[in-house]
Amino acid sequence: MDVTMHTIKAGPDGCADAGATISLSDAEAKRLIKGKFAVEATRPVRETAMIDPAGQERAEREQAKARAEAEAAKEAVRKSAASVGQALESIDPTDDEDWTAAGKPAMDRVKELTGSTTLTRAELEALYPDFARPVAVSATGAPAEAAKATSEPAPAGSSAARSNRP
Repeated sequence: MDVTMHTIKAGPDGCADAGATISLSDAEAKRLIKGKFAVEATRPVRETAMIDPAGQERAEREQAKARAEAEAAKEAVRKSAASVGQALESIDPTDDEDWTAAGKPAMDRVKELTGSTTLTRAELEALYPDFARPVAVSATGAPAEAAKATSEPAPAGSSAARSNRP
């Protein structure tokens, strides 16, 4: 039987606040109603659903797996030959910061242009093995002189890059 409590109920079989509607055995409900501690409920008690921890954990794992798969698919697109090729075409051949000393594109710049965080040099080389810094062309159309590495140290006070190569 469902009863609505007038007072607080506390005992070995549970607790209930005043105003709460609870389900009790018929004998217990009649005893509380007779003592004017409760009245018969006019509406049934709403049952609450129990949370299944294992089911919730399983659902969270499935959601995490779906998110990881979606991110992996996006990363695959960012690392595709088309995306990497477009990034390589947009690198400025005159900007020394976008290139390594060996004439290869700087990985930080390629990653920035593709949006990839996991692209490696090996993957880039596998996609475009012969890609190197184009020779800069001057305003007259003639190839500009490339920077030459010398074995002489840079003058004192110079902030130019130095090389240990002979």
